[in-house]
This record gives sequence, C-alpha cells and structure tokens, in this order.
Amino acid sequence: MLTGSVQNLFLALVVVVPGFIATQVTISLGVVRTNLSKWRILITSLAASLFVVTVFLWILEAMAGTAVTQPQEIGDVFFTPEFRPLRVLQLLTFSGVIGVFGGAALAADLPERARSCLWSIVPSSSQRNFHEPWEGTLNEAARVQIIKSDGSIAVGSLYKWSDDGKQLQIALKNVEWRKPGMDGFKDMGTDIELFLGDDIEQVSVIDTRESAIERRREENEGDNPEKNTSDSNTEESTES
Repeated sequence: MLTGSVQNLFLALVVVVPGFIATQVTISLGVVRTNLSKWRILITSLAASLFVVTVFLWILEAMAGTAVTQPQEIGDVFFTPEFRPLRVLQLLTFSGVIGVFGGAALAADLPERARSCLWSIVPSSSQRNFHEPWEGTLNEAARVQIIKSDGSIAVGSLYKWSDDGKQLQIALKNVEWRKPGMDGFKDMGTDIELFLGDDIEQVSVIDTRESAIERRREENEGDNPEKNTSDSNTEESTES
C-alpha cells in the first residue's frame, strides 16, 4: 500500500504525464521543426493532459462503468481497491495513441488546410503566411530556379527546404545548371543539390504543384492522340 502523500504525488504524475507523452509523440511524428519555447510546450502538454485524461475516464466509464463525479474520485480509478498498474499502463498507452493521431494530423497538414478553409470564409489577407513568405511561397512550388551569388543558375524539382526562421536552405532534384560562360542548361548528373542561404541570391517559382499536374496531364493526352480521337468519335456517334 502506498502512503497518502506518495499516493497523491503518484496520482499527480499519472494525471499530468499523459499530456507530455502525447505532445512529444505528436512533435516527433509530425516532424515539428518550429522552435517551441519551454512555456509553450508546458502549456500545450497540460492542456493535452486534461484532454487525454478526460477522454480516458469517459471511455472507462462507458466500458467498465467506473464513473467519476468528483475530482477526488480520480484517485479511486487507479488506487481502489488497491494500486492498479495495468490501468496506469492503459492510460499511458492511450496517451501515445493520441500522440500518433496528432502526428498524423500534422503530417497531413490539417492545420494549414483548416486555416485555408477559414480564410476562404472570413475576409482576410490571402497574402499573409502563418510563418513567413519564404515558407509560404515554397509550400505550393514544384519546380524552382535558384540564382547563386556567383551568377550561376540552377533549375530543378523542389525536394526540401528550411522553414520558420532557420537558415535558408533548399534541396533540389533533377537539377540543370547554367554557369557563367555556358550556353544553355546542362545536367551535371547529380541526384540532389543542396543550396545554403549565404549562396542564394534569388529564388523563382517556375511551376506550382497545380500547374505541374496540369502540364503532365496535357503531355499524357498529347502522347495518346489515338485515344483522344477514339473518345471524340465515341462522343460523336453517341450524339448521332
């Protein structure tokens, strides 16, 4: 049996720790690269603890009939009639599951989608980006052109880029170069090229994701003229 003070301390940890677990799992799986302050993580974790514990108790009440009507009764869930380590493990596991869902939401960019949906309903400036123009502009880019400080030009498919105030870095794939003194662009045969901020003079978006998809669709239609002719003949015969 745990003494009263030790029991209260352990109960406090059981109630608070789940939020920290859920928050850290979300940050890790969601690849949150923003530099979060300690206070922000603390407040987020405490809010997550309130959510996780509330949902856990609600599920426990629905499945096991263990109702909690007063705050002091939360201890009974874990210490009545004796300490129940399995229930603590269930809570911690549930915290990890919530963190996985949170990470999946960040990976799917649900916050950005919700923000875009809200901005489409509420009048606001569509030119404002939540973090900064650098990240907001590249979010929709598919193919970019980079002018370096030495005057050379690189064109390639956007692979990765830094965000949220970090040193500007861009990685491109399938890069073609035009260096001073060269006529036209040349493929150097590299898989990925990394460009660092001090060496970047200008970045231009050649194709957005939407325009790239549209161009690929038009190219596919151009490569299959027989199919297009067949579809057209089918439509004419249907009309007749």
